[in-house]
Amino acid sequence: MTERSAGQKRTVRLIGIGILVVCVIAVVVLVVVRHRGTAREARARQQAAQRGPMVPVAIVKPGPQQRTLVVSAETVPYASITLYAKVSGYLREIRVDKGDRVLKDDLLAVIYSPELENQYRAALVDAENKRRFAERERQLLKDGIISRQEAENASTDARSAEQTALALKRQRDYLVLRAPFDGTVTARYADPGALLQSAATGQSGALAIVTLSNLDRLRVYAYLDQKSASQVKLGDRCVVTDATRPDRKYPATVSRISGQLDPRTRTMLVEFDFPNTPQRVIAGSYVQVTLDLAQPPYLQIPASALFVIKEKSSVAVVGADNRIAFRPVTVADSDGKLVSLSEGVAQGERVVLNPGTGMTEGILVQPTLAGETGAAATGAAASRPRAR
Repeated sequence: MTERSAGQKRTVRLIGIGILVVCVIAVVVLVVVRHRGTAREARARQQAAQRGPMVPVAIVKPGPQQRTLVVSAETVPYASITLYAKVSGYLREIRVDKGDRVLKDDLLAVIYSPELENQYRAALVDAENKRRFAERERQLLKDGIISRQEAENASTDARSAEQTALALKRQRDYLVLRAPFDGTVTARYADPGALLQSAATGQSGALAIVTLSNLDRLRVYAYLDQKSASQVKLGDRCVVTDATRPDRKYPATVSRISGQLDPRTRTMLVEFDFPNTPQRVIAGSYVQVTLDLAQPPYLQIPASALFVIKEKSSVAVVGADNRIAFRPVTVADSDGKLVSLSEGVAQGERVVLNPGTGMTEGILVQPTLAGETGAAATGAAASRPRAR
């Protein structure tokens, strides 16, 4: 028993020594591996430091050849007139009311002017009398009873009286109002029996009769800013959208350009002709006009790549040797996300996004490509980098 117990104790002792040796070896191996890993990391950091800091960059790309412009506009009838009486009188008859559609030369209203009627009848009688008198004078001239001067005076009086009667007849024609074009009566102001004053010398104080509008064709008035005004051309196509029904879209074209900016608003009036048969859009309503405008082929970069040095817009360009070069640029346009440049960079070059204050010209960097629009570097342009 004693020898067996002693053997068991030796076995346990040997096992313990073996376990201890294994643990020591494991610790030594772990220390060696960790030391080697730390050394590799240190060498990697040293190599990275030698290559320079990592900076996000974006590639300079060509911008679109056209841009989409959406502006608010208003619709007006293609033609709209308010009819007044040219001759004073009473409204005897009116044959139309609001909403009635009429054709050109349709009878709209009839005016009665007793004074004009009396003047016209008197002029007819006077013209007839002077015509007969002139005929008698010509006969007397042939007989040698009167002088040629007297006969010519009679003929002149006859012609004058005839012209007076003709002028009054033309005034009588104004007593009948006819439609000057196909359209819709959009307003009626007078009823039969109303006293109408002549609007020949002015419309103030004169009572209007009806307003006639051509609603089958509309004019769309839009006001473009100075930049857009220089890019729009006659014949450009656009889409008109009803503001109350965005699902309704209608094609139109640029028909007229005023050619001058309003000095008060610095905008230019542009008109679009819009066929409105059937009457889908109510005249006078607000609409949205979507217009594709051609623009110069500018190069574009993210707005976060832009900064200012000595009051000049600049960018940090990463060269082929991965060194930074500050370069002034000319900004042609910006929408807050992308900046269009007219000069200063070339297509395919790399620009740094959000260059920090620690960046100096000529330093070595490790460029990393950001998203298409610089999504990895959103926000305003960073502080001004330091130039050597």
